Amino acid sequence: MHKVKRIAVICNYQLKANRIGSMDRFFLAFDEACKKRGYTVDWFFPKSEKLDIYNSVSVYSDDKSNIESLFLNHIYSNKVEYDYVFTHFIELFTSFYKTVKSELNCKVFAVDHMSRPLDGFPLKKRIKRKLKYLINNKSIDKIIAVSEYIKNQNLKDYSSNLKNRTDVIYNGIQTELYQVREQGNRDNQSRYRFIVVSHLVYEKGIQDLILALTKLNKTTLENITIDVFGEGIYKSTLTDLVHKYNLEKTINFKGSVDNLYVLYKEYDYMIQPTYMEAFSLSILESLCCNVPVITTTVGGNVEIVKDGTNGYLFKAKDVNALQSIITQICNDKISLLNNSFSSKIREQYALKTMVDNYLKLV
Repeated sequence: MHKVKRIAVICNYQLKANRIGSMDRFFLAFDEACKKRGYTVDWFFPKSEKLDIYNSVSVYSDDKSNIESLFLNHIYSNKVEYDYVFTHFIELFTSFYKTVKSELNCKVFAVDHMSRPLDGFPLKKRIKRKLKYLINNKSIDKIIAVSEYIKNQNLKDYSSNLKNRTDVIYNGIQTELYQVREQGNRDNQSRYRFIVVSHLVYEKGIQDLILALTKLNKTTLENITIDVFGEGIYKSTLTDLVHKYNLEKTINFKGSVDNLYVLYKEYDYMIQPTYMEAFSLSILESLCCNVPVITTTVGGNVEIVKDGTNGYLFKAKDVNALQSIITQICNDKISLLNNSFSSKIREQYALKTMVDNYLKLV
């Protein structure tokens, strides 16, 4: 009798009602695709809300355990076995992987979404990561990097021997949800509208955007509006900066929403002044809607944003460069080589392609 494949997916990602985004849609699509093949899939999330869209999904979560303990307690208590274990947003080569491998004797696939600091990890952390690799590297059968940048960083951080154990699978989005911005319909008398979609943390560089705005002349500043979608621990600092520089009429904090796919098309550009990025889903979503992106040359950004074609690139923390780009856009001093790029994004980064690439592993 054919054995049913059992899969566990361990995600250090909280399910939240006001943050149903592209990762959630991937989880749901992967679950559905696995079930169509007759596989059994269990999902593990830390301290998560119960969401209706996950009603058909086998979800395990609690408010007490960290994600690693949650999964290990589950397999110990229920004597359950899995053929494949996937991890998302969990540090590579920790003792957790060694325990999983020894307890289950399964195939382990670790998906690496981890962006790196702008100046790299401190020496002490680099040494610790190297030691973890030397001790536990045989516990991961394959690493899935979400960009070429992440793959190359792992080869650099750990060992070039990982090359044959690493696949790059780009993130994908449910393209049919995203509405395309119409070209040439912007009223010349209206303000330029910019969107920021980001966790509100220091590393996302939104403070640099605020400082760039302080360098604009009055006419240019009055010609733009910026809506910021997202939440995070840095929000109060950012709102204080906005108040300090009297930018309340320019920057609006909108919080987290779950319908960005219908909102992107209302904007002229996305701005993402981040210091670190693995492969940004928000950039992907914006480009899918034919909304060009102004962002930094960090991480996987340069694998999707092409300067002067579907957006503009600048060096992280270069406030003057960001100010110059915004000024030139608002004064019609620069224009993109390609005003219609969404179809290419939709072809290359469809959610189905992402799901199919993951299914090839099992």
